[in-house]
Amino acid sequence: MKLPWFVFIVLLAMCVVVGVAFLTPQVPFEDVVLQDGSTQRVIKSHGFTHDRFSTMRQGGSGAERHASTLWIGWAFVTLCVLFFGGCLAMGMTRRGSLGPTKGPLIFGTMGLAAIFAALFLSYNKYMNEQTHELFLGFPRPSAWMLYAVWTFPVFFMILYFRVFDRWHFTAEDEARLKELADSHRQSHEEAE
Repeated sequence: MKLPWFVFIVLLAMCVVVGVAFLTPQVPFEDVVLQDGSTQRVIKSHGFTHDRFSTMRQGGSGAERHASTLWIGWAFVTLCVLFFGGCLAMGMTRRGSLGPTKGPLIFGTMGLAAIFAALFLSYNKYMNEQTHELFLGFPRPSAWMLYAVWTFPVFFMILYFRVFDRWHFTAEDEARLKELADSHRQSHEEAE
């Protein structure tokens, strides 16, 4: 499959997942009977006022709020990572090939998707536990985010930095650009 088609299909899948998210009912909710006898649904997933800090809202039970939507978030973030990887691949393609960036780019994209999967799995476990273990001072889902997710943009940056001179803008490209600039400058001077 051609890379632009892959990115386009991933983008369409992201739109489908967002549509599913909008169609999924919000939980928890409560049906309240009003004075006139009609029923109104009150969504309780938007949080409630904190008992000590009135300007802060707290969400309540994550298991109750996210049980039906956690997989939607995981699917969306996985598609986002694939989209990001595909866009990077389109930008790193030279003459129809990824060259030396192909292996590390695939590794980085799959590694980032695996880390997000671990984050979601740890959050699923976290929201169903009564007591929570801390990992390096944070709840496990937060630790995944802080200690693992950020490393992959750095990985992609280092990859680009390492292969730029060999793959994206070689010495031959620089010489050709200098020739083009000199010929343009010369033709511009002759026209004056």
